[in-house]
Amino acid sequence: MAERELTRSVELKAGEHAIVELGELLAGEQLLGSVKDAKHDTFLFTIVDEKNIKKFMENEEEANLDDEEMVVLAEGDGKGHYQIDAEVMVPGKYFLVVESEALTLKRKIKVHLKIS
Repeated sequence: MAERELTRSVELKAGEHAIVELGELLAGEQLLGSVKDAKHDTFLFTIVDEKNIKKFMENEEEANLDDEEMVVLAEGDGKGHYQIDAEVMVPGKYFLVVESEALTLKRKIKVHLKIS
């Protein structure tokens, strides 16, 4: 497993979400780093695999029809700055989803992760 870094800036419009592809991750790989708003404004984030991103992107009613619980690698609960320390248990393609609950404010989210 080669160590790599992922650095991205994501412009997030008010009330919307953006997706950052993390790529193929192997079981046992560790994600360390931060996800933060440039002004420390609040936002949400979730890291999910390819199967669960489809579920995540469905509307709530359709997602509730699925009997399986959505599996997330890491998630944030509405702060402006997060430290991530998560281990991949199931190999596959992973995605970081950031979303703004604010209806009038734009967000600039900075992602910096080390994958090893």
